[in-house]
Amino acid sequence: MTTDDNDRIRTAWREFADLNNELLELALADGDLDDGSAATLLARLVGHIQYSGLLLNSDPVRPTLINTQYSPWNWGHSNPDTLYLSARIDDAHDYRVSGTLGTVAQTTFGVYTGKDDQGVAVKVLAEDLAVADDGTFEIYFSRERQGANWFELPRGADSFCAYQTYGDWERQRKGTVRIECLGDIPAAAPQPAGTAIDAFTTHLAASRELFTMWVKDIPARVFGALPKNFAIPPMQPPSAMAGAWFVPIAWELADDQALVIEYEIPPGSPYVGICLTDRWSAMIDIETRQTSLNLGQSEIADGRVRVLLSTSDFGVPTWLDGRGYRGGVVTWRASASEQPATPSVTVIGTDEIDRYFDPSRRLTPGQRAAAMAQRHAHFAERNTP
Repeated sequence: MTTDDNDRIRTAWREFADLNNELLELALADGDLDDGSAATLLARLVGHIQYSGLLLNSDPVRPTLINTQYSPWNWGHSNPDTLYLSARIDDAHDYRVSGTLGTVAQTTFGVYTGKDDQGVAVKVLAEDLAVADDGTFEIYFSRERQGANWFELPRGADSFCAYQTYGDWERQRKGTVRIECLGDIPAAAPQPAGTAIDAFTTHLAASRELFTMWVKDIPARVFGALPKNFAIPPMQPPSAMAGAWFVPIAWELADDQALVIEYEIPPGSPYVGICLTDRWSAMIDIETRQTSLNLGQSEIADGRVRVLLSTSDFGVPTWLDGRGYRGGVVTWRASASEQPATPSVTVIGTDEIDRYFDPSRRLTPGQRAAAMAQRHAHFAERNTP
């Protein structure tokens, strides 16, 4: 390695340090942080570095699936019920996806041309695939037609995603998913230092763009424009998985207030869930706190579910844990063939909770702790390769 290479490496590293200082200031730019946001910010920044490192080492010719939810980086209003597997691809190659379907509520696949809400996508529902009797499948995303399950690879394609969404954590199991690049793939060769440095500095720009999109642009343009404590009709963003409807609810509560969210289960829906995200579009402590609920975790009465969002634990079983936060976004999502009914949202005083939730059905601290231990065990199993 030459002296010039050494100098370029030092320069690239200084740019990396400058970038992360810039991203920190970007996250702090909105001003006063609540305790939850302040406590997680440094971990979010480190998570972004980890995720960027995975992307830096990815190769469209030799695609590798990574668990993008398991990473401490999870900006993007992800779903705690979904196992996200993603690989970098491009539009100059053809790809075969294969594996075995599990027993989760819904499995979908997608190829995307961008990571924001303006991207183009090819979306595939598992129930629309030709699947062998033993549950195995294969899908081709390619420029020319091939195989029974063929989908044209769009121009500008840069990522493949597989989504396995649980409706019942105790009984359902994930499947297996693999991706391979087709055609003659040459053996990998050592990368010259100069080429690696160029790739690193180019990747800094992509890192800045991704961070800015989820931490500043989309929160300001989409969620910042929403009225507080109000539900809009369900929508289908272009970047969402196939068949999914969303209702983002921007919430903000005082210490003596709580939010009651009630929704109707869409007829025939394989999945309905609700979860909390922070001001930066990141899921909140999903492995250790009850910040999400699906149908298997909810009490259903006459096809409806009632949920309490509060910043203290009042022992309500269907509780979304907002402790440490003054506000954020609640994301309600459902899989349905037609637009579901809009959930209702009601701000109440914490002294009114007994009117909405049966006082005789409250959990003790011990019962809550046991439920959270079971929650953690589920994520440990789900995230084990």
